[in-house]
Amino acid sequence: MDEILAMFLTGTSAFDDRVHAITPDQWQAETPDDDWSVADLVSHLIDEHRWLPPLLHGLDLSSAGLVVEGTRSLPVDGGVGANLAESWDEAVGASRDAVVEEAALERSVDLSRGPTPARQYLLEMTVDLAIHSWDLGRAIGYSEPLPADLVDFVYSEVSSWGDASGSGFFGAPVQVPDDASTIDKLVAATGRDPR
Repeated sequence: MDEILAMFLTGTSAFDDRVHAITPDQWQAETPDDDWSVADLVSHLIDEHRWLPPLLHGLDLSSAGLVVEGTRSLPVDGGVGANLAESWDEAVGASRDAVVEEAALERSVDLSRGPTPARQYLLEMTVDLAIHSWDLGRAIGYSEPLPADLVDFVYSEVSSWGDASGSGFFGAPVQVPDDASTIDKLVAATGRDPR
C-alpha cells in the first residue's frame, strides 16, 4: 500500500480510538490546543474530513463548501458527545472511502491556496490527525501511545519545515532534550509542551 495512504488510514484509526474513549464528562475538557475544548477539537476534525471527499472528487472549493454545509448538523442538547462521535464516524467513513478509490492520490484538489496535489493534501491531513490525536489523548488521559510508524512519518515531515510558527497553525517550538522521544520532539515542534 502507498505509504501516504497507509499513514493517513493509521492516523484516522488513532483519532478514532480516542474519540470513542471520550467519556460524557470529558467533552468540555481543555486540550493542549488553548483555543479548543475536546468537543471543539473533534468538531475540527469532523469538518476537515467532511471537506475531503468532495474535494477529492473534483469539486471546486465553493461547490465543496455547499456539500459540507449540507452535511452539518447541530448536536441535540444534552447529547453533544454522542452526536459528535457519530458525526466523526460518518465523516471519517466517507473520507476513508474517498482516499482508497482508484487513482485518488493522483488527483488534484482545489484548496484556498489553489490547486494542490492530492498526495500533499493527504500528507497535511495525516499531520493534523497525528498531532490532534496526541492532543485528544492528552486531554482525556488516553494511555495508549500513537503508532510508532505514524509518529516517525509525521515527525520526518514536520521537522523538514523548520520553525513553522509563522504559519499561524503552530505555536513557537518548545525546547526538548536531544534524547527526547520522537513523539515529544514532534509535539514540541508544533508548539506543544510534551511534559
